[in-house]
Parts: sequence; C-alpha cells; structure tokens
Amino acid sequence: MNGSEEDSFFILGFYEYPHLEILLFLIFLTLYLFCLVENTILIFIIYADSHLHTPMYLFLCNLSFVDFCITSVIVPRFLLTFLNIRSISYQQCLFQLYLYVALQSNELLILMVMSYDRYVAICNPLRYHVVLNKKTTALFVAMTWIPSLVDPVPIICMLQLWFPFCKDHIIDHLLCDVEPLLKLLCGDLTLMRILIRIDGALVGAPSFLLTLTSYVFIISVILKIQSSEGRFKTFSTCSSHLSVFSMLYVSLFCVYFLP
Repeated sequence: MNGSEEDSFFILGFYEYPHLEILLFLIFLTLYLFCLVENTILIFIIYADSHLHTPMYLFLCNLSFVDFCITSVIVPRFLLTFLNIRSISYQQCLFQLYLYVALQSNELLILMVMSYDRYVAICNPLRYHVVLNKKTTALFVAMTWIPSLVDPVPIICMLQLWFPFCKDHIIDHLLCDVEPLLKLLCGDLTLMRILIRIDGALVGAPSFLLTLTSYVFIISVILKIQSSEGRFKTFSTCSSHLSVFSMLYVSLFCVYFLP
C-alpha cells in the first residue's frame, strides 16, 4: 500500500460467528441507541436545570459528551461489518484512529479532573467554590481537550511517514486501532512501539496516578468520620466515579497490556 485514498482496509469484526450476525447486530444496535439516548438526556437535564450548573455536573456533562462521541466513532462502523460491509479507506481508518485515541485520552483526563473535584468537595468543602470557581472550571475543561487533541498526532505521523503497509489489508479487530495497524507494517517496529507506549503513558500515567492520589486522600478522610451513616453518605458521592474509573482502567489494561 502506498497510503493513497484508493487503498482500503478490511475490518473483520466478529467474522467467526456468521450464524449470529443478525442477533449480534440487533444487540449492539440496541446498546448503541441506549447509550446515545442516555447521554443526550443527561446533557439536556444538566443544561436545562440551573441548579446543576456546578463544576461537578459540568464535568459530568463533558464526560457524557465524550462517551456519546467515542461510541459514535466506533459502533456505526462496527455495525456495518455485520452487514458484510467491511471495507474502510486508508484516510478514514487513520481518521477513526485519531478520533478514538483523542476521545479516549480526553476520557482519562476528565476522570482525573472529576476525582480532583470530589477531593476538594470532601477534603476541603468550605473552600470548594473558591477553588473550583468558573475560571478554574473552564481551565480544567480546556486542559482535558487540548492535550487529548494533540496526543494522537505523533501516532498518526509515525504510521504515515515511517513505514509502508506491506502485509494484507485485513484488520482483525472491531475498529482501526494502533495494535492491529502495527501488525500490517513492514520493518523493525521496536522503536515505534516504544515511542507509542511513551506517547500513551504521557496521558495515561499522570491521569491514573493523580486520580489514585485523590482517592487516597478521600478515603483517608472518610475513614476518620465517626458514624457509619456519615461514611456511607460521603462515599456515595464518589462511588459511581470510582466504579467508572476502575472499569475503564481495567479494560484498557486487559486490551493493551495483557497478551
């Protein structure tokens, strides 16, 4: 392949289950529509209710928007594979990769910011509105978007400039992701893999460590509360965020670090 617009990849999806194609298509379509409706309703409620115009709900609104977008980047293209429409152009594939990496990075950063929001609310509640004022909140939102939009650029440049695609054009995956594309490249990829890991760690490692640090302080404060009812009530304000944080990082670890 020479990287021209005429070149195409073929996304296999769940090709090994042809007898379940219709059932799987309906299941994933239903989940996708549910995700879109759920996030749209959540964003609308936060926008419509002035009492919810607080930093915590602004960050939640941003997270819902990112979930809406990242699902729309992956699932519609994936659903086409059940209809035996598997071809995707070279440029479309790289664009999907860019959006996926950017939105995934943004999700990690917004979860980090939300953990800091919970840290301030629980560990320093009297100064919450001073620390997280409108200017700081806007700065945090910008801080999640700017790095995430820049993060995929080195990966895209390396894929386009460093190596040609010399193997078959078949992507044994659900989308155009980094690892499946690396399998199609020629030459020694050791240095490129190292650089991609470093690029991913620049966003992933600080987000994980800072979120974890926030929860260490939060849990230490919760344990000092005398009544069990008070501990439960305080922990309930961040339990859903902690669940999302745990599931996301466990999923990423299983996908990208386990054999």
